[in-house]
Formats: sequence, structure tokens, C-alpha cells
Amino acid sequence: MGEAPSDHQLHVARVAVHLCAQLADGMQDVEPVLKPIQNLVANSEGAEAMPLAVQTLSVVARRRVEASLRFNPVIPLTALAIGKDAAGRCAWAARESLHQFASDGNGVGQAYAQLLAGYAHIELMDSAKALKAAVASEELFKSQKNKPGEAAALCCQSSARLLRAMAGSSPQLQLAEDKEEKVKAVKKRQEEEAKAGISSARAACCIYSDIDDRKSEAACLTLVGELMLAKDEVDEAKNVAREARDIFQDLEDPYGEARALNLILSANMLHEADAVDALFAAKDVLWLFRGNDISEEEEDKKAVNWVEGADAPSLAIWDGKLMAICAQIKVGGTGAIADGLHGQAKVHFSIGELSEAKEVAQEALKYYQQAKMSPKEAACGQGYALQTLAHTHCAELSPDEGLPFSEQSVELFATAGDVKGQAMAKAVLAYQDTMSRMKQLEDTPQAFTQQSNARVTENWTVIEDAMAMMRDIRNQEGEDTIGSLIYEMNQKVGEIQKKMSTPTKTVWTVDKVTRKAKQKDYYEPVDPGTQLATQE
Repeated sequence: MGEAPSDHQLHVARVAVHLCAQLADGMQDVEPVLKPIQNLVANSEGAEAMPLAVQTLSVVARRRVEASLRFNPVIPLTALAIGKDAAGRCAWAARESLHQFASDGNGVGQAYAQLLAGYAHIELMDSAKALKAAVASEELFKSQKNKPGEAAALCCQSSARLLRAMAGSSPQLQLAEDKEEKVKAVKKRQEEEAKAGISSARAACCIYSDIDDRKSEAACLTLVGELMLAKDEVDEAKNVAREARDIFQDLEDPYGEARALNLILSANMLHEADAVDALFAAKDVLWLFRGNDISEEEEDKKAVNWVEGADAPSLAIWDGKLMAICAQIKVGGTGAIADGLHGQAKVHFSIGELSEAKEVAQEALKYYQQAKMSPKEAACGQGYALQTLAHTHCAELSPDEGLPFSEQSVELFATAGDVKGQAMAKAVLAYQDTMSRMKQLEDTPQAFTQQSNARVTENWTVIEDAMAMMRDIRNQEGEDTIGSLIYEMNQKVGEIQKKMSTPTKTVWTVDKVTRKAKQKDYYEPVDPGTQLATQE
């Protein structure tokens, strides 16, 4: 016999409530909203619990996705993504509840189920399903004359468009035949997606302005800015970010203001000429949470007080009852300072201020270590900061000093069970170390020892392991990225071998089209013992 409808609704509600509790870590105002829904589940009142649970989960999923979906994230985020496993369960909850809502004629329930499905599929990198669900959600909210819901669905569409605008620019495309034509076609498609996303996000901003939800309006403006970055409209993106920052300042929302500043920072980092402006933006982010002469204890207190005292935006109404959720993601004051310092370190590095970059990155590590973080948050915070610190040492041609930091980063991602992060940490270790040693050999050959060559050989094993890990989890984007790193490493090793060698054979041919003679030199090392490690 099949499961009774009431039992099935209870099961869906139970899964949704569990996911809410899991994903709402750091969202200060979710717990009081979640508590009565948990009581309904405990009392086996599935019919009443399921609509509320699905709605709450849609809000939590939206906040998680919007916090982690960024076009050019200069600062690696400590805000955790939903993750593929949880996103899959969100998609299941959306699908199962949608059938029941349709059977019951519950239009609002269907709208929130579709909204949840949209954000789940964004996390699962399926933009086609995400966009389809978001459009269906918008139509349902419109039929219910639910303006906040309609705006949320429009934002979901924009996020799906942003995902599409970010896709397709695989590093492997640089190796393809007819590269210029293919790159041009990809760029055109990305711009069209970004343009459509901006239109949806602007419409959502108008709704939020009409209903006087300024916090949501400002958050939506940052989404517009991310889409403008995807179109390479850097100045427009910065103007929108400044507009959002002004609203967040009026609301005394330091986290929102930091996000707007990070958007300005990301925009400035896209073009070398704007790097100095990026440094000012990075310092402004840091000042928000540290200021002058403020103790670390007061920094944390400042962050907590703001979150607890924040006004909760009105996101939905069920049966005339207002449900308000302020899903502000918070790592803590110390973590926010660490993020700001790390961003500043990366800007220093980009403009060649290596000693400053190293000093600030070390300070960021100190704050990350003091922050109360889960293993995954520690990996996202400390792990990426360690990679930045290793990079500064490699740029100073001191790869032996940077190697321990890279190895520690790999260990952090492994401890957190983040296979993708661990694989990329391994690939970055191998790439940075090899490129630094090749530059060292080029500039100061006497500093390149047998131990250096042995390390380069080991790096090939490390990056092959990283590629295998990406294949195991079927992450094509990761495979493409690592493939491009391998290509660059081989190119660099080949260049160095050429400089160390003399042509042993020269062949002249005639081009059949141009009828011009072409020379091709074949190289072998002068001394077979100096053969560098390469990957076939």
C-alpha cells in the first residue's frame, strides 16, 4: 500500500525542517520562526507543517545562494554554499511538496515550492531547470498578487542568468581551433544572459522600492552589480554598488555595506588601472568591522548586536499571518575582519606590494584562527588565506618557504571533507610551486638544486591526483581549470628547456598557401642530466 497523503506531507516537512536547521547556521532570526514548525512536525501535523517548512526553506536557500554566487569574488567567501547533497534534498522537497500543493489547489504553496526548486537547481549548476522553476514561481506569485514573492522569483531568475553568464568560458577554450570565433560566440551569449538578468533584477528592485523594503532593495542592487560585472560594465557596476552601499549605511547594516564594498573591490580588480581604487575599497571593508582602536572583543560584540537588532524584512504572508525572516549570514566579527584583511592582502599582491601582502595575509590568518568556525568555514577562510600567503612567497622566488602554507591548505580542505576544495588546493600548490621554481631557474640558475628538480617532479604527481579527484566527483569545470594549469606548467617548462638548449636540427619547409619559407628548430638539452621534469 502507498503512503497516506498526511504521512507523506509529514515526511516532506520533516526533511525541510532538518535542512532549514542545517543551512540556517549563523542566521540569527531563523530559529524563532523554525521552532513552531518543528513543534507541528513533532505533533505529526504534516498538513500544516509542510507549507511553512517549504516556505522557510526557500528563504534560507535563497540567502545561501545569493551569499555565495558572485561573478569575480576577490575575497574567498567564508559564507558557505548549500552544497550538492543538501541542494539535492532541497530539490526533492520542492518536487514532492509541489505535487501536494497542486492537488490541494494551494497556489502560494506551489509558488514557494517552485522558488525553492529554482535556488536548489542554481546550486546544482542546472540553470535551465532553475530558470524554468523561477519563471513558474513568478507567474504563481503574480496570480496571488504577492509582490514580495514576485520580487523573490525575479531575483531567482536573475541569479540563474548570472550562473549562465559565468558559464562557458572554460580555460580549455583557449586551446581550441578557431579560438577567436568560439570565444566571441561565448562572450555574446554571456552578455545576452547578463542583460536579461539585469532586466529581471531591476524589476525586482522596483517592487522592493514600492513596498518600502529597503534592505531587500539594496541586496537586489548588488545582484544587478554582479550581472553588470559579467557584462564588463565596470563603471556601471560600481555606481550600482555605491547606491546599495548608501542604503545599507542608512540601515546601519555593516554586512550589507561590506558586500557592496566587495562588489566595488571586485569591479576594480578586473582592470589593472583600477587596482589602487581596489585597495581603498578593501580598507573600507576592514574599517567597517575594526575601525580605530577597537578591541577584538568589542568587534565581535558589534557584529552580534547588529544582527540581533536588525529589522526583519517581510517576505511572505500565510493565512494573514506575517512570517518575517532576517536570514543574515554571519560568521562573526572576527571572521569578517579576517575576510577584509584577506581581501586587502590580495589587492596588495595584485599591485606588486609583496611584503605588504605577506604581512596582511598573516594577520588575516591570525583572525581566522581566533574566529569560531566549523571545519568547512576554516577551510574557506584559513585555507584560501594560506594559499595567498604561499603565493606571495612563490612570487618572491622562495617556493620552499611557501610550500608548508600550501600543504596546510590542502590538509584543511581534507579535514572539512571538501573534495573539490582539496583538489583545487593541490592543483594550486603544484602550479604555484612549479612556476616559481621555473622563474627561479630562469633568473638565478645557481639557486635551482637537485631538490628543486625533485620537487617539480613531485608537483606533477600532485596535480595528477587533483585531476583524478575532480574526475571522481564529475566536476567538469574543475577538470578544465586544472587542465589549463597543466598546460601553462608544460609551456613554462618547455620555454626554460629551450633557453637551456641549442638547436640540434633545423628544418625548412614551404607553406602551401603563402608560398613562404618557414624555419622550425628542434631542441634537445645540452646536458641530458639537466632534463627538467615535464608531463607528456
